[in-house]
Amino acid sequence: MPALLQDQEQYGRISRENDLMTPDVEQIISSIQQLPETEREKVRQWLEDERTSDETGRDWQAKAGRSEKSLRWLNENRQKYLGQWVALDGDRLIANGPIAQEVYAKSKAAEVKIPFVELVTEEESAPFSGGWFS
Repeated sequence: MPALLQDQEQYGRISRENDLMTPDVEQIISSIQQLPETEREKVRQWLEDERTSDETGRDWQAKAGRSEKSLRWLNENRQKYLGQWVALDGDRLIANGPIAQEVYAKSKAAEVKIPFVELVTEEESAPFSGGWFS
């Protein structure tokens, strides 16, 4: 067999072997679905980080969006967690409790890079900004 044909045959065999070793999207999704919930959450967080972090400077927009979601969650759940510290990742509660350091530690153990940690207090009324009466 000429050397060129042998090279092409060998390349075809290697290519087919690589195809068998490289999973497709359906196989990846199936594998992820079989993971425990905590591991699936890590995948979700990684995908979210990949989606929102790019080199064009939009990363700050993603962080602002997570903060906005956290504030909305805080307002919607204020009465339920009144007097407790909460750690949020966007609109997802990571941890809560009476001691800030423990709540923060739990959020870091859940591998949240920058958790939104807040003491839930009574909603404050907007400050009076004054104005003119006519």
